[in-house]
Amino acid sequence: MTTLSPATVLAGSARRHADTVAVVDGRVRVTYAELWWEARCYGAGLRAAGVRAGDTVALLAPNVVDFPRVYYAALAAGAHAVPIGAPTSPQTVHLLRGARLLVCHTSQLAAGQWVSARAGVPLVTVGPTRGPSGVPRLEDLSDPAPGGAAADPDTDDDPAGRTATDPDDGDVVLSCLPLGGRFGQDVALTGTFAAGATLVLLSRFTGPAALELMLREEVTVFHGTSAMYAALLDAARGRQTLPRLRRCVSRTPLPPALGQPFTTAFATVVTVAEEKSRYGGGRRQRWRCRHRQGKGR
Repeated sequence: MTTLSPATVLAGSARRHADTVAVVDGRVRVTYAELWWEARCYGAGLRAAGVRAGDTVALLAPNVVDFPRVYYAALAAGAHAVPIGAPTSPQTVHLLRGARLLVCHTSQLAAGQWVSARAGVPLVTVGPTRGPSGVPRLEDLSDPAPGGAAADPDTDDDPAGRTATDPDDGDVVLSCLPLGGRFGQDVALTGTFAAGATLVLLSRFTGPAALELMLREEVTVFHGTSAMYAALLDAARGRQTLPRLRRCVSRTPLPPALGQPFTTAFATVVTVAEEKSRYGGGRRQRWRCRHRQGKGR
């Protein structure tokens, strides 16, 4: 098997599905062509900040559109993207000591400054401005015409092939899994983008908020944890209209007391995934269907 850059996933879909909406984040809608262009612009900004091929770029951001922008910017620049989930832990400080740069969303700036100072790693921000902070902004370093920042890969191929957890072209995916986790990155981010589907983001999960978002965006696929499925089922009680979910994905089997009522209420299937293999150096992890709960439509 030929080893390909993970950036080919987004680059290929930017060619095949240029005008398809890749990410929905509140009122923000970004097409595949726009997202790849923005990632390359940010990649130029990373280079301007001193990032070179083979370096590690740490990313601290919630489930917002800036996460995939920066994640694929690092990959397109030939660096390793390493999201961090618990910025104030000693393990994170140790991990960051090998990074070239920490990119922090402005909503996480206090935590980003704390870990940056302790790890001795330069810090830049992305996201809405919240007044002067004295921290450089990646947007200000970025090149609006990033022709040489990151070359388009020569192939549209998916380096690891499709699995049962991946959506289909035309699906609308609501993933409430943290994109900073390995499962969220592979199943929610890479799997959705490889299919040319639309990824809907919700930065703070509640059952009612997720249901409203599913109905508004006509979501067909949901990714979540057992607690999220329980919250959705609780929020669905008494509602006459529920989203038409074609498939749901969970990392672990739902307990029967939750799985059976959920698949009945939503008339769907829950695909339980497990890790199949992992490609090193930032390569894509793969997950395969272990079993399904519910019969679906």
